[in-house]
Amino acid sequence: MSWQSFVLAVGLAAGFAAHNETWAASQTCDRQLVMQIDSAYITVESDGVTINAFGAAESAGWSEPTLMKAGEIANGAATVDFVACRPEVSAQVLTPIQTKTKLPLGADVRAIVIRTKTNSMSVEIVRR
Repeated sequence: MSWQSFVLAVGLAAGFAAHNETWAASQTCDRQLVMQIDSAYITVESDGVTINAFGAAESAGWSEPTLMKAGEIANGAATVDFVACRPEVSAQVLTPIQTKTKLPLGADVRAIVIRTKTNSMSVEIVRR
């Protein structure tokens, strides 16, 4: 093995290790409900809906916000939790947070209830 091949192999191995650590960290984060939901809107698509939700986290540094299905669909409404990865240490100041999440929901679902730590919001799905 030449010197250049060895350096390339070591560099590639280091790059894969760094990528795997980042991926593993994202899979094991402390995912919790964000502080509040302020607004949301829904776009209907052929294979489900896309929900854009806007709210606030209780501190800076929250990452990977998403909506996670919570329970079964009841009375035509699906319930989702607005969650994100909580930072280990951060400044204690309300910080804007948003997510755009696609969910494969059928035509029988007429509303989405978005839950957070301090409030919830029901958003009607308008199908044309």
